[in-house]
Amino acid sequence: MDKHALVIFNPTAKSPVAVQQWIGQIVEKLNQHDQYFVSFYPTTAQTKPEDLVQFIQPPLDLLIAAGGDGTIRFALAALAKAKSDIPAAIFPLGTGNVLARNLGIWQEKMFADPLEHAFDFILNGQQTRIDMGMMNGEYFAGMAGVGPISDAFMKPDRAAKSSFRLIAYMKALLATIAMRPRIFKITTGGRSFKVQASGVFVANVEDLGIGRPVDLNALTDGSLDLHIINPKRFSDYVDLGFRYTGGNRKDHVSDYALRVKEAVVEVVPRRGVRSAFQTSILKLKEFFTGKPCIESHRGEQLPCMIDGEECGVTPMRVTVIPQAVNVLVPPSAQEAIDLLHETPTIQLDMDMAS
Repeated sequence: MDKHALVIFNPTAKSPVAVQQWIGQIVEKLNQHDQYFVSFYPTTAQTKPEDLVQFIQPPLDLLIAAGGDGTIRFALAALAKAKSDIPAAIFPLGTGNVLARNLGIWQEKMFADPLEHAFDFILNGQQTRIDMGMMNGEYFAGMAGVGPISDAFMKPDRAAKSSFRLIAYMKALLATIAMRPRIFKITTGGRSFKVQASGVFVANVEDLGIGRPVDLNALTDGSLDLHIINPKRFSDYVDLGFRYTGGNRKDHVSDYALRVKEAVVEVVPRRGVRSAFQTSILKLKEFFTGKPCIESHRGEQLPCMIDGEECGVTPMRVTVIPQAVNVLVPPSAQEAIDLLHETPTIQLDMDMAS
């Protein structure tokens, strides 16, 4: 009996790989080992994950999310809403491909070919249940964020991302240096505190996943990482760039992280204070453009981001959904997970024996 695979994709999204190229290859590769009936579900701007839930049921055997972080989030959100065990294969065709990088599906290179290993993992990947986050009722696979640095993930349009790839995000990030940081009230674990930050992120992934060994622990530990980012000097921005695009970790980087199960992030109606470096960049920007820097009004709610897309405004209420979906990962990544889960038991036995 033929197996059934459903491919989710956005036909209007810009991609470095032509649609007609990868669609044909998916059908060909799937049928090299088994007989597959392959159907396609093109999404639109109006499509919601719940629209897909009715199709996620037997006789469906495999769901393939083909696209960038937004399309992958959509497909996994539909699986989570359906509470389905049907595995999802990720076919990374976007700009950041954050989840694919953290799962080890995308090769550890900034300009890697998205098709180099993707077909192999569709056929030979091992099933692993990963966590997802939920922000204001919407699922996300990578991260939710708010603040000027978070806005940089939403700024580049599809044409810019298609032409300049990750450089488009770097340009948007540089533009945030002149923006005033904001004051946020964060509530988590039964306590509240206020911080000044240029970005607050609640992440299911450790970082953008570039240039470091694959570690699935962050995606399977039943918690999220709360990042409070408040760069003040030029060196802070350089360190953040290397941290999130190169996997380089330094103790003094201006990124405070806290492991959480849930968090509420609210905007405090007070203005943050620019550092001397940020003020100098503001003056240079206004001098060269001849225009004042326009910022949101004090107390105004800020736009929230999930997986690179705008999603409502603050307050941002986030919680983790443990073991939400079943995805296919490289065998080596699953072996690392198994070893990690076995280690505490071995240590406990040694302690008891002593």
